[in-house]
Amino acid sequence: MTLFECKNITAGYRKIPVLDIPYCTINTGDFIGIIGPNGAGKSTLLKLLARILAPLSGTIAYKQNDIASIPYAVYAAQVSSVIDIERVLPYTVFSFVALGRFPHASVARLNARDYDAIEQAMHYCNIAHIQHKKLTELSSGELQRVNIARALAQSTECILLDEPVSHLDIHHAYTIMDILKKLNESGSTIIAILHDINIASEYCSRIIGIKNGTIFFDGNPQECITYQNIEALFDCVCLVYTNPISGRPYVYPVPEHVKK
Repeated sequence: MTLFECKNITAGYRKIPVLDIPYCTINTGDFIGIIGPNGAGKSTLLKLLARILAPLSGTIAYKQNDIASIPYAVYAAQVSSVIDIERVLPYTVFSFVALGRFPHASVARLNARDYDAIEQAMHYCNIAHIQHKKLTELSSGELQRVNIARALAQSTECILLDEPVSHLDIHHAYTIMDILKKLNESGSTIIAILHDINIASEYCSRIIGIKNGTIFFDGNPQECITYQNIEALFDCVCLVYTNPISGRPYVYPVPEHVKK
């Protein structure tokens, strides 16, 4: 089933286009990794899907309805976003995760259904044991799990993530990606901007490469992650081999000093 359909989209800031997508669809159950160089338009695309930014022209349909016509609370109850917490406030973990229930609330107080959703989200992300801690007391890995739990409390139907593992060590990065993979296997649609091409290759069912504000390639990892595509996308030299355990493509950049 088509979840999103983008037609003739241009988007940008201060009426200056930075993204141009003639056509793109995202299907229910996709696990999409969006990759590309800095400034290519990746975050702009995610902002369009999150309704943080409106297109300058064109249409985006969600479940065959123009997203601009969908009430914000109705949309937010189905599509949640995980973005960097630029300024950590002294919320408790429970209070922050509970913010995800805002689109569902008909009154100011949480009801039994809200508490169930919050507890399930915390359990899923293995943070129930720190629910009384403040965000300012958490490590980067814990903070990101809390951020994802807040999104899960909001909606597990479709989750948008902007660089969810960029600042994490390898253990915490793979912990986060394992959570997302498990969610995807349970039916969630996951759309994530990822800077680590190898993580994208290992976890995602579909890779969208963006360069100069347009889609450069779109397909499964085996189709997209070739040395020709990655070298052209990032203007670099690299080698691509197959991971002997997973069978997925694995990228090895070639440093400048090695080429000499």
